Amino acid sequence: MKVLCCLNADIVSSVALNLLLPALAAHEVHVALSARVGRSGDDQHDPAPRRDLRVAEQRYAQDVLFPLVERAAFADDGRYLTFGELAHRRGIDVTALPNPNSGEGLALIQRFAPDLILSIRYGAIFKSPAIAVPRLGILNLHAGLLPAYRGVIATFRALMADAHEIGCTLHYITDGTIDTGPVVGMAPVTVDRDRSLFWNVVSLYPSGTALMADALGRLSAGERLSTTEQQGGTYFSYPSADEWTDFLHRGWRVVDPGDLHELSLRYLPRVHAGA
Repeated sequence: MKVLCCLNADIVSSVALNLLLPALAAHEVHVALSARVGRSGDDQHDPAPRRDLRVAEQRYAQDVLFPLVERAAFADDGRYLTFGELAHRRGIDVTALPNPNSGEGLALIQRFAPDLILSIRYGAIFKSPAIAVPRLGILNLHAGLLPAYRGVIATFRALMADAHEIGCTLHYITDGTIDTGPVVGMAPVTVDRDRSLFWNVVSLYPSGTALMADALGRLSAGERLSTTEQQGGTYFSYPSADEWTDFLHRGWRVVDPGDLHELSLRYLPRVHAGA
C-alpha cells in the first residue's frame, strides 16, 4: 500500500514517525513536511512561553540536534532517526509540502497517488482537491481528546482545565474544517503534573501512534474502520499572553532542559546514550 505521511518538521513529529516506522515497513512510504504549525512571521511577537515551546519543538532539532547527529553518521542500531537519515539510510522520500491543496504540493500528492494519507502535527489544512486523492482517505492523529479540545496546543488547554487525562484522537479528515471528522479511536494518557507541558505532549505519542498503526494494519487487510461522529466540542486557537501567564502562575512549566536531554539520547547510539 502507498502511504503518504504528512508531518511537521519538528522533534515531536520525528518521535511520532520513529514510533510508527515498524507499522510502515511493509508499505511504500513518502514523508511530506510542513515548515511550521500556525502563522508564519516574526516569532518575537509571540509571548515568551510560546517562543520557548517553539524552540524546544522545532528550532533545537533543526538547528542543533539533527545536524549534529547526521554529521556524526552514527550506526543505525535501533536509535531514533532524523528526517534526513530516513531518506539516506532507509531510502524513504522526504520532501517539503507547505501547501497540499494546489500547485506543486497537490501535484506531488497526485503523482505519488497514495492509498492513504496519515497526518501527524501537519501544519496545513487539507482541502477538497487533496482529500479526494487517497482512496482510503486521510487519517489525522490529533494531540487532544475530541471533541472537547480541538485546535492548537490542545494539551495546554487540558492542563488549564485541570484535566486528569490528556491524549490523542485518531479521526478522518473529510472536509476543510479542523479536527471535526469522524473519530476512529482515542488514546488517553494520565497527566504527569511533575513534568512540563512539552514533555506531556511528547508522552501522547507512544499510545497515539499505536492507535494509528492498528488502523493502518486493519485498512491494509481490507477492513473498514468503524467511526463515531463528533458532537459539540470547542475549538481553541493559540493561547494569549495572559493565558500563558496564568499557566505559569499555576505552577506549570513550558519546557525543562531535562526534556531535551532525554529526547536527544534517543537519537544517539546506545553506547553514547549510556543505555
